[in-house]
Amino acid sequence: MRPRRPGSVAAEKALRLCLLSGFWLPLGACTYLALTPSPPDAVFRISDILLHIFAFAYLTFALTLAYPPRRTVLPGVWMLGYGLLIEVLQSFEPARSAEVKDAIVDLLGIGVGLLLARSLGGWIRSLLLQLLQRLLPGPV
Repeated sequence: MRPRRPGSVAAEKALRLCLLSGFWLPLGACTYLALTPSPPDAVFRISDILLHIFAFAYLTFALTLAYPPRRTVLPGVWMLGYGLLIEVLQSFEPARSAEVKDAIVDLLGIGVGLLLARSLGGWIRSLLLQLLQRLLPGPV
């Protein structure tokens, strides 16, 4: 077992909080935007397909960082379930509609998120931890 650097415990706790917030807060915002009858107009005009790909790629990547899986595909399964649930719930909202196209595009975004997590996840986690170790004071 290697010795911990000063501030390591605080940095690890802060990292955990950052990673959890980085998943749950955007998930809440996406859920609100997906289920509200009339979401606010987008600041940037981006196609619906790109929004779905970006949202699900980010959420899958963030989920994988916040809850490192034992099986690589597990975050993808969870996010696919979330995407399908959103589509089912949208079918009950008169101003919204459920679309198979959205679920397929969500799956594409999930794949991108899993690839990013696999290739960059460890590096991003390590980089954030190093940054937090430098920012947070160690024991006196």
